[in-house]
Amino acid sequence: MKKHWWKVLLAVVVVLVVGGIAAFVIADRKFAILKSPPWPYSPYVTPDTRLQLAVWPERATDTVTTLMETALPENRRPSNWVLQRVLPRQTAIFMAPDMARAMVDITVFVNDQRLGPVFRDTVNSANIAKSVPTVDWAAEGMVLEQRGVLTLRGEAPIDPLTMQLTQETWSKDEVTEALPLEGGHAAEMVLDNRDGGAFAILSALELLQGDQGKNDPEFFVGMFANIQAIRILADLPKPEDAGIIIRIECRPEVEEDIPGSLQFFLDMGINQAKKTLQARGAAVTGASRIEGKTIVGEYTISGLDKLVPQHAQPAGN
Repeated sequence: MKKHWWKVLLAVVVVLVVGGIAAFVIADRKFAILKSPPWPYSPYVTPDTRLQLAVWPERATDTVTTLMETALPENRRPSNWVLQRVLPRQTAIFMAPDMARAMVDITVFVNDQRLGPVFRDTVNSANIAKSVPTVDWAAEGMVLEQRGVLTLRGEAPIDPLTMQLTQETWSKDEVTEALPLEGGHAAEMVLDNRDGGAFAILSALELLQGDQGKNDPEFFVGMFANIQAIRILADLPKPEDAGIIIRIECRPEVEEDIPGSLQFFLDMGINQAKKTLQARGAAVTGASRIEGKTIVGEYTISGLDKLVPQHAQPAGN
């Protein structure tokens, strides 16, 4: 019997190794513990896409860590090491108006590094329908299309008045492809209004609100008729700061005084944002300028940590 002890030991080791590998494989299939492959967002951009919003969370790890230090007690916040390995590579939202159906098609795209099924289940357990009531989300919720790719689809109706204003104002304008994102930033948005698509999307989402707090596309259509595209670029030079660039590109044929009028509206909006952020302890600096028929605003938001709720301090501190 003593001569065969090594065989028993070897059998035990093999069972433990095989069992451990099997357990790891099962856990990886369930939770995606191993690193997922990178996937481009480009297949989800169609020729009709008129709004693109993309965020690269990997480029914001230090900022996320700083905000979590403010919002969460130490025993509940993940380390910077963990964040670097679980934050998605990219999240993006694409919107395309379908004028024939009077609908805006919406696609949310996530290229996760790890834990894709966990992200999916977390989103599906949240009440997103209540958070964004203007969008009718697909019944299946967020789905894991393949390893590293999560998508969530929905649609928002375009009201008859917005349909009428869009078709009348941009009846002669045809666009065959979407404007590309520039890339290289922590976050970026492009609103393509060459054929009125961005106007239709913003109105469908009820974001063109007038003085009464109600969606008022008639009030805004004249302004958007002069706008070809809007780009917003965001970078994080410091964990507590954000650098924002806003570019409003006018249509080539607009009259010379139009850029100045749009600059006035931009400055009004920024001043309102300054008051709101300053009331919460943050600060906004910067200014706008006119370059030909483009309005460029460059701003810095300081004190991002002041904009998140601070976690309760333990008694006695």
